[in-house]
Amino acid sequence: MRSDKPLTLFVDSAWRRRGMHSPLLYPFWDNPVAEASLFAKEMFDSHPFDTSTYTVTDDIQQADMVFAPYRHIWLLNHDTALLAECSRVAQQAGLPLLVDGMGDIEQSVDTPNTYILRIGGYRFVPEKGRIQVPPSADDLLERVCGGQLQLRTKGTGKPVVGFAGWAHLTTMQRLRNFIKEPSVRVRGIFDSRYRAMQKGVLWRERAIRVLKNSPLVALNLKERASFSGSTKTAEGDMRALRKEFVDTVLASDYCLDVRGDANEATRLFEILSLGRIPVMLDTERRLPFKDVVDYKEFCLIVDFRDIKQLPERIAQFHASITPERFEEMQHNARNAFVQHFRIDAQMKHIVAELRKQI
Repeated sequence: MRSDKPLTLFVDSAWRRRGMHSPLLYPFWDNPVAEASLFAKEMFDSHPFDTSTYTVTDDIQQADMVFAPYRHIWLLNHDTALLAECSRVAQQAGLPLLVDGMGDIEQSVDTPNTYILRIGGYRFVPEKGRIQVPPSADDLLERVCGGQLQLRTKGTGKPVVGFAGWAHLTTMQRLRNFIKEPSVRVRGIFDSRYRAMQKGVLWRERAIRVLKNSPLVALNLKERASFSGSTKTAEGDMRALRKEFVDTVLASDYCLDVRGDANEATRLFEILSLGRIPVMLDTERRLPFKDVVDYKEFCLIVDFRDIKQLPERIAQFHASITPERFEEMQHNARNAFVQHFRIDAQMKHIVAELRKQI
């Protein structure tokens, strides 16, 4: 694989199906997101992947890798024959296979010489061929704020910590979750790392409860009873909910970032897009592009085992930094999003990681 030319992915046109193909194939194929998923469609239309760093071919002789054109979980559920065909073609050509494994549910990949894109996972659970990438997050500064960075000045009072989103379960949801997670709870008794695998909204509940009960911070809170990123679960107009989220972030010194169903959070990158400093509750998360990105330049990271000390950590951090450093971190947050995490910036890092591993 030469480093002086774009990465070339082989995709047979006969592999096209009716399902939603991987976004890496846009714009080579059409926008994979339906009109019903309004925000995601807008996002990919505004900032598609950078095709100067990679391309797609139907000539196997020109290819560096074979690419399975649909998400791994979709192939496992709907078309295992296509996944097997992609693997067979790659092995016959002596090429690596690239699989899009981005999503909340991760299933292992057993085929040799395979590399898989992931957004979640845990640091203590190894996976050969894993390429850690960010989830797709829209540029909310451009989308909602006209692209104008709104710096916040460090005040003399308590640090303001913002959160807007799904933050509690119903009794029935809590019961279903309790039934699904017995092995996690048992393992967590003997190895604290496994406690990180508990459902993300439970960690949000705990973090918010700790912050609410502390005199050290001021909590700017908009709790919701359901996930707001889908029309199927949002408890109101999605544009109004997004505007409420943006307003909460911009009116806060720091913004709470806790994992979702996967061990990652789109929220982290949305906060960065708005130029605010995230307070990340680290549940053994794998961070994308960590070899080239210093997260401490724009983020306060607190281990999940120290959740009870969350207010103290925030207050101490806020007291320790100068007003100039406070504003610098906001600039760093925005720059990190644009240069590394926005969709149009990701492929150069993904291609570099693939070249390094292969």
